[in-house]
Formats: sequence, C-alpha cells, structure tokens
Amino acid sequence: MKMLAVSPVETCDRRTVRMPAATSSVWPLLAVAALMAMQLSMVFTRAINWDEFWFYHHVADFARGNLAEPLQSLHVRLFAWLPYMPGTGVDKIVTARLFMLLCEAVTVLAIYALARRFVKHPVASLACLLYLSAGFVMQHGFSFRTDPMATAALMSALAILARCRLAALPLLAFALLVALAGMITMKAVLYAPAFLGLAWMRWSDGGFSVSTALRLAGAALSTIAIFLALYTWHSTAVTSSTQGAVMAVGASRWMFFLGVPPYWQMGVKAALTAPLLILSAITAPFAIWRGALTQGEKWGLTGLWLPVTLPFFYTNTAAYFYVFMLAPVTVAVVLVLQSAIERYSLILLTGVLTIMATGIFAIEDRETIHRQREVVKTVEALLPPGTAYFDHNGMIATLSKANWLMTPAVLSGYHDAGHATYRHTMTERVVPLLLANDEAIEAMLDGDDALLLPEDTAALRNNYLPFWGPIHIAGYAIPSGIQKTTQVLVPGAYTILGGPAVIDGNVHSQGAVVGLSRGLHVIAAPETAIRLQWGDHLEPPAKRFDEGPLYVEF
Repeated sequence: MKMLAVSPVETCDRRTVRMPAATSSVWPLLAVAALMAMQLSMVFTRAINWDEFWFYHHVADFARGNLAEPLQSLHVRLFAWLPYMPGTGVDKIVTARLFMLLCEAVTVLAIYALARRFVKHPVASLACLLYLSAGFVMQHGFSFRTDPMATAALMSALAILARCRLAALPLLAFALLVALAGMITMKAVLYAPAFLGLAWMRWSDGGFSVSTALRLAGAALSTIAIFLALYTWHSTAVTSSTQGAVMAVGASRWMFFLGVPPYWQMGVKAALTAPLLILSAITAPFAIWRGALTQGEKWGLTGLWLPVTLPFFYTNTAAYFYVFMLAPVTVAVVLVLQSAIERYSLILLTGVLTIMATGIFAIEDRETIHRQREVVKTVEALLPPGTAYFDHNGMIATLSKANWLMTPAVLSGYHDAGHATYRHTMTERVVPLLLANDEAIEAMLDGDDALLLPEDTAALRNNYLPFWGPIHIAGYAIPSGIQKTTQVLVPGAYTILGGPAVIDGNVHSQGAVVGLSRGLHVIAAPETAIRLQWGDHLEPPAKRFDEGPLYVEF
C-alpha cells in the first residue's frame, strides 16, 4: 500500500492562536493595564509633592488628638492607621499611594461604565485609556491627595445615576458616595453640572414623570442628610478651629478669578501632554449636538463636558486638579472617539496614546524622593516627636508644625492681618527647627524681605543657623573678638562649638552645654569664632547632603 506523505506541519495541532481584531477592545484594555503597571512603579519612585506631605501632616496630627477643621479633613479618619506603619513619613505616604492607585482604578471602571451608556465596548475602553494616558493623570492619579478619592466617589455616583435603576439601594449608595466626596473636598460641588445633566437625562428617559422626579429629589435630599450627619459626627473631634478658619477665609478669597488664569502654564502643559483629549474636548459639543442622540442624552453629555471650562474661572487648577477635572470630560468626548476610530482605527489610537504616556513615564525624576527620605529620616532621628518647628508644608509629620501652610492664599491673609505670628509663636513655644524646604524660605534667609513681615523675618534670620542641607537649628554665630547682645527667642540647652565663649560674664569652654533662657544675653568670642547650637551635641549626618531640589516641578 502506498503511504501518503504527511507534512510535519499537518501533524501538529491544527489549532492556531488568533490575534484580537484591530477593532477589539482588548487593545485599549491591555494598554490601560500597562499604564497602571507603570504607575505602580511610580508610586515608589516619584518624588513626594509638597501637598502630599501636607495631606499626611493632618493625618499624623489627628493621630495625636488634633483636628483643626471639620471640612475637607475626613481623610484623617480614613488613614488614621497610617502613622503606626513602619518607616519614615515618606514611606508612609508611599503606602497611602497604593490606596490612591486603587481609587484611580475605580475611576477608570466608572468611566467605562458611564461611557457604555452612550457607546459600545471598544469606544468605552478607549475612553479609559484616554483618561489614564493624560500627562497629569499619569503623574498624579495615584498621589496622596483628596483628588483621587473624591474623583473615584463622584464618578461612581455618576455611573449609578446614569446606569442603575432608580431604586432605594442604588440611590442610597449614590447619596453616600456624593456625601463622602463632599466631606473629603468642597470642590466636589464643581461636578454639579455633570450631576444635573445626567439627572435631566434620567428624568427625560422616564418621560418626565412625577415618580422619577421624586426619586431624583429624594436622592438629593438623602445626600444632604448624609453629608450633615457625617459633618456633625466628624466635627466632634475638632480641637481648635482658629487656624482652619484663617485658612478658609484666605482660600475663599482666592477660589475664583476673572482674567488670565493664574495657572495658565499648567493648562498649556496639560494640553501638550494630552493633545488627543484636549482636541476631543474642543470638538465634543459639536459631536454631541449634531449626533443621533436623544435630547436627554445630549444634555447628559453636555453636563459631563462642562467641567473642562473650570480652568477659566476656578483658581486652584494646579496639575493634580486635572485628575479630578478630566474624568467626566473623558466620558463627554466618546462620540468624538467613536468617529476617530471609524476614521483612523482603534489600534492606531491606542498605540499613539500608549506611546505618549510611556514618554511621560520614561522622563520621570526618580532621584528626588531619595533626598526627601534622607531629610525626613535625619530630622526624625535628630529631634524627639512633638518638637515644634517651622517649615513650608508640614514635611516632618512626627513633629509639631508651629506655623500654617505657606501658600500664596494663606500668606496673602497673613500679610493682610499684619500680625508677626512667627515671632509671637517663638515667645510662647520652643521652636528649635526651621526647615527651609521651599525656595521662598531659602530666599528669605538669604536676604529677600518679601515673604514675611519685618519682625518675623528678623526673628528667623537671627535665631537659626544652617545645620545640614535644608535643616536649620536654633543657634547664634559670634565672630572672633566680638561681643554681641543677642535676643534669644529659642530657649534651651546650647552646645558651644569652635572655642570658648563668655556668656553674660561667665566663661564656658569649647564643647560645654549651657542653658539659655528666652531674652537678652551678652555673648562674646574672646579667641576664635564660635557657634552656640541648640541641643546637646547634635551631630549632622556624616554623608554630605545631595544639593538637589526637594520637590519636582509640576
């Protein structure tokens, strides 16, 4: 019998692995997974931003039994466990970033769920990628701030409003999410157009019936009731509202503007690092109102689009704000994405967005966080917990910050009040540390008189000396052969360095530790230049400080 020749290929398993089609939603979903993996690595390597330190400062302060204000501070309860974790303040913020990354994942899922109300799977998946690939979202979507939490809560509530039955349980979840977002940050109110637009859409879907209107009104009233209940419960922990009130007044004056946006440079960067999203947002109103949608759907998408106008009248639109602002806008542009897929292909758009986001990832600064960790570790080892200190943003959470946040809004209120609060604090508390962790503080110490009132400027310049890097410890320098009458505003034990000293007529040898009370003291350096340094022989690290920035630009 003649044997038939069999090809080796034919003897193999004839099953073949097929690549997903070019129109498959698998491609943008794979890209989303890849970008979130990149962000996971950035959680550990991206420099801590100054306001992430400030955010954690409030958590640590609450753990010590202090709560300055009831609004915009619910996160201190959510993260009350964080101060008890091991490591430095930097390490604890990194831990909290993992939770924020989870919040971002919830936002992405909510974007998908909302988008599916208007378009099919591939377009909804691309909308998720469009959001995640935006430059500022890529950099700040996992940061330890109010924005990732509030965005996750609000976008989830919008998804419930758009997609779920208007039954008791979904509406209760909706109310709880919105109330929580309002307690986390007052800027939750900026999502009002999105909620109104979708509420109108649902009412329209229900034929403008009275029952639908009552359900929507009940959801709104439930939100207010839950918010008030949360506020009442949370405010019972407030220990002092004075500083919080000062900050609130200053911020309220600074919230809205007319004219040129104060953060216009960040707006330009946002556009340059998310050009497809910005172009889509510009053309979205035309696509919405010319599209084959119901009138209710058009108003729903328009409400989701309106937050894109916030940078033109809302002041605090720094880089991290785009994490908050762009989430609903990404859903509003889905009709533009649908047209773009038909014209260019899904896989091409996915590739372009992924490459741009990967570029952001590739140029990330991965060195600054090491300097931050060294500074925090040094100070935490140098001074006992609870020691009072001055700085820009509450960088050392184990210590007690003795001044308020040094932002333009707060400093504006400080200058308007005209009270020398730094000097006054130094007459009531022992403040041995000045941490120059901001360029403005460095400039003030170097001779710039614009930052603080004259009395405060003089008090800081005359009572602190460089110690290591940005760390300035209370102390006094006396040149050789000079006798000075010095106003000591930081009482305590001082170590004499450099040579013998004569203090108030008493001779003290090099290395001696002397006690100085608050007030005037006559100090002389009879032989060599000397330094009186606060503390009992405090030693800086042997390693020289890496002279680089403590923060990265937005």
